[in-house]
Amino acid sequence: MESALSEPQPPSRVSAPEIAPGFWAGAASVFRGIAFLLRTPATWLPATVPTALLAALTAVLVWLSVSRVEPLVATWLPEPTEWYARLGVEFLSWLAAALTALLGFVLALAVTPPLSAPALEKIVGQRERDLGAPERPPLGFWAEVWCGLKSQASVALFASPILLLLWLADLLLPIAAVVTVPLKCVVLSAALAWNLFDYPLTLRGVGMRDRLAVLNTHWRPTLGFGLAFSVLFWIPCFGVVLLPVGVVAATDVVWAILRSDPQARARLPALVPETAARTS
Repeated sequence: MESALSEPQPPSRVSAPEIAPGFWAGAASVFRGIAFLLRTPATWLPATVPTALLAALTAVLVWLSVSRVEPLVATWLPEPTEWYARLGVEFLSWLAAALTALLGFVLALAVTPPLSAPALEKIVGQRERDLGAPERPPLGFWAEVWCGLKSQASVALFASPILLLLWLADLLLPIAAVVTVPLKCVVLSAALAWNLFDYPLTLRGVGMRDRLAVLNTHWRPTLGFGLAFSVLFWIPCFGVVLLPVGVVAATDVVWAILRSDPQARARLPALVPETAARTS
């Protein structure tokens, strides 16, 4: 456990490959992420962006639901003449506003991560500099947002069909929950890990095939990382609040894999071009 919690060293300062990170190293990365953010004032402002953006989007969408949807639905319904009819119109109009506000909150949760990508990229860059990683050229605001959108889309395409099949298995054969529930946890953890690893990998131009090959080889730290954050992300809104911690932890795990695996360094030349040249 001590090695899992220890601060990783920059790849450029390591003369020999380290021991490959395991399950607990991936899980413990959450603590390293929190510690790094607390001791690095330069990350404090960008770390507030996801939460502030979620709060602002939610406030606007709730206001629109109350100020626009409620009176609009009321005008669609027949003019009440009795007290109970007026009560029913009020109930239906406010119910429509509440459902619209809930839908707006879900929408805000979905769009906040990609819209926060530029701020999260700054945090990843700060952590990479702290680890001694090679500099990378900036992508620009819209390119970073596009990377975030592609990552979420790929996660949805991967996880949704599997989760649907597992849900159908539960519905048709309830006893299968003994198997399907753990499988759901694994699928959700893998999807979350894939989404967070997008920041240190896709921002450097690593393609999906290379990323999948490396993470498949190092599935133990990937699974530990994903399970640790899955537990925390079940808490309402923590999926957004902890995004800065997640991208720092993902950066740590990626560079721990690179330090321990020459084949991974050779497969990801966009990350460590100097090392890749030496190992190829």
